[in-house]
Amino acid sequence: MSGSQHGFFCFLCGKHCSLIAHVQDGRVVKVTPDTASGILSDICPDAKGPVTIPATYNHPDRLKYPLRRIGAKGEGKWERISWDEALGVIAEKMTACKESLGPESVAMVLGEPKGLEFAFGQRLATTFGTPNVITPGCYCGVQTGAANLYTFGSMMVNADDVTDPTGAVMIWGNNPRHIGGTFNGMMPTELDRRLARGCKLIVVDPGKIDYAARADLWIKPKPGLDGVLALGLIKVIIEEALYDKAFVTRWTVGFDRLKAHVSTFTLGDVARETWVEETQIVEAARMFALNRPSILGSGNALEGTVAALQTCRAISILNGLTGSVGVPGGLVIKDQNELYRPGRFYFPKGFPRQKEGSIARDFILAVGSAYVPTQTLVNTILSGEPYPIKAALFFVTNPLSTYPDAHATYEALMKLDFMVVADIFHTPTTQLADIVLPAALPGEHATIAYWPAWVGHVKCDPKFIDPPGEAWADMKMINELGKRLGLGEYFWNDVDEVLDFMLSPAGITYKQFMTQRIIYPKKYYLKGNEDRFFQTPSGKMEIYSERMEQLGISPLPYLEEMMRAKQVASESEEYPLIFTNRKETGFMLSGYRADPKMRKRYPEAVVEIHPETARRAGLSEGDMVNIENRKGRITQKVKFNHELDPRVVMPAFGWWYPEAKEDLYEWRKSNINVLVDGSPEERSTGAVQLRGIPCKIYK
Repeated sequence: MSGSQHGFFCFLCGKHCSLIAHVQDGRVVKVTPDTASGILSDICPDAKGPVTIPATYNHPDRLKYPLRRIGAKGEGKWERISWDEALGVIAEKMTACKESLGPESVAMVLGEPKGLEFAFGQRLATTFGTPNVITPGCYCGVQTGAANLYTFGSMMVNADDVTDPTGAVMIWGNNPRHIGGTFNGMMPTELDRRLARGCKLIVVDPGKIDYAARADLWIKPKPGLDGVLALGLIKVIIEEALYDKAFVTRWTVGFDRLKAHVSTFTLGDVARETWVEETQIVEAARMFALNRPSILGSGNALEGTVAALQTCRAISILNGLTGSVGVPGGLVIKDQNELYRPGRFYFPKGFPRQKEGSIARDFILAVGSAYVPTQTLVNTILSGEPYPIKAALFFVTNPLSTYPDAHATYEALMKLDFMVVADIFHTPTTQLADIVLPAALPGEHATIAYWPAWVGHVKCDPKFIDPPGEAWADMKMINELGKRLGLGEYFWNDVDEVLDFMLSPAGITYKQFMTQRIIYPKKYYLKGNEDRFFQTPSGKMEIYSERMEQLGISPLPYLEEMMRAKQVASESEEYPLIFTNRKETGFMLSGYRADPKMRKRYPEAVVEIHPETARRAGLSEGDMVNIENRKGRITQKVKFNHELDPRVVMPAFGWWYPEAKEDLYEWRKSNINVLVDGSPEERSTGAVQLRGIPCKIYK
């Protein structure tokens, strides 16, 4: 029996832990943490990578060959076809749409990147001529990125040098032990080392994350009103003069306007709306401001409301008021100059994205970030306005399980004339496709992992096994399709050639990169870079942003905007409870539900409720319950959570049942998005209300 070991990076979440694949006779027999290389291997307690990756590589239900639908849409009847036939059909349909209705009638639909497939999808859309590239940016990453951009001029991230003194860390709306670290790149190992050195820890989360038990202070706000709480903390820091006066005077613009705004409301107002006692708000503000430098590590939970952008702006301002930006132990700029810029790859020379033709043209920051909000695609397909979308290609995404307003999403996908889905397994979404393409995983092809791009780490994922059957890497599918569409000059004869191209700024080949494994970014501190650290028009941290004002966006994070979340989703006599959006730690969003080991740990969707809530509803632990609101009803299993506020319920996200082949894998049964609206939207990024939503529960 021949055996070998190969270093690669976990592709299940944004941490991308360093792993070792143990291969025997062409099969991965196990995956273990990489403890010898010195590269981060911050394995989560559920060990998603070591457990799920080998099971997925070897799963008998992997998609292996291109398929064409032969029955009715959703009936699940397929015939095997060749790649040549599949690409021919897709190219023919796309060309027909382009000639009859224009290229914008074809949508490119992308999910979270694993390697280079996202970049290839953007590039094909650009060269084909469609501005309609749909991504999860409307509720993942863009709000945080935009808040940093308009406040600091670029993304501020954790310096990850734990020898520098960090006095306080606040973890807000994030579970770094399980879900990829904080958005500013702080990983559990780094946090653990800081805590061992005496760093204070504040956790802000309605649920008990792993670090809550270790926190000096755990705050449980009302879901959806995090922005109000952030303004309350800012109010205390300003009115008690806890901010870094030298930094604020020298390096900020608009402080006086913020000071005037926070004087218009009381701490009692904040406490009443957020369910957080005034004494706890004051304690948190003092702990964060007096133990400098301090780092506020936020997560995706803050981006799931109609006030997402301004909530993230308030978070950015909190980071800056303490003078913890650009200093050792705080937040810094990281720049990666050794990878071909993904944005330049999206838009080859001579192919600007036609923003005015996008169906998202009303969402100023969405079109500026080269994406269409997910619900905008759904609404456009259903209404035919501003023009019809007739065909769509889906890569690394499962919209029927993950898009808000699941029933509207279903209706839209059913209405599409032509639909192509690439995936590793059948999902509820593949069942509605006309063509299904079998995707290869990292490790089954060579790729480069650069996501999340703002953290700056570029990682090598080499090929060490063959994919099952005739599965292809997504980027190969897109590369070959581009050539079929007559766009060959913008793509490659062999897709692997792109690997050397992307590494050309580093002056190395992919073969050399396989030995190096990782390219770290450069760090920039404020000291020594004073003339270029804040890349804003003023050259300072812009608390009041004139650029945002010129775009028609509020230049300050105003309380009235934070309160929109309450206005669009407020509990009532009929629906007295509110639910928040909970990701289970054993899975990644809606993916990898077919892993038998992880499904044994998490066999069904679970809703966490307080025992008192259960008593009032006549429920026992283990009961199957309906969670209902004005949008619809789903079913999940009760689990008691004594730490939860009795007014809050926490259903699981992303559920469908691979073993239930009937009814599109029972996509409706436990899918939290059945209860979520696709409107109203934040008018800059397209964010919608995903948490803090009224409901009731009953047996």
